[in-house]
Amino acid sequence: MPLEILFKAANYAVLPFWLLLVAAPRWRWTQLLVHGPVVVLLLTPIYAYMLFGYGPSPENVDMTTLYGVMSAFTAPHLVVAGWIHYLIFDLFVGAWESRDAQRLNIPHLLVIPCLLATLLVGPVGLLLYLILRFLLRGGVIHYQDTLSAESRS
Repeated sequence: MPLEILFKAANYAVLPFWLLLVAAPRWRWTQLLVHGPVVVLLLTPIYAYMLFGYGPSPENVDMTTLYGVMSAFTAPHLVVAGWIHYLIFDLFVGAWESRDAQRLNIPHLLVIPCLLATLLVGPVGLLLYLILRFLLRGGVIHYQDTLSAESRS
């Protein structure tokens, strides 16, 4: 399959999940589809194939140096893999923002801009959500969050 088609398919594949987060965050199907493993199961095989099975990678790929990363991204299949990596993790962060906001009773209308920013510019959206959380709930991490983590270990 041509890389351009895989790239577009991956982009379009995550959009319904983002739409569910924005339009119906409490709906049962949103909980099942977005907060479950569906996206990972859908996109990770393509990601893994791009990394390990598609074709040869450029020489001098070293993910610990700028030059090495630039070398990796001269290969279109590795750009597709990198993009899928972003798509999966940005959606994971958006899903966390949505769940966390529900748990803290943060009005969803205030969370929507954070979700859209997370979709478009990942870390900026997360920062916006953390600022919103701080302003409305007085902290980025609440004492009960740490208690919950301690009780599980």
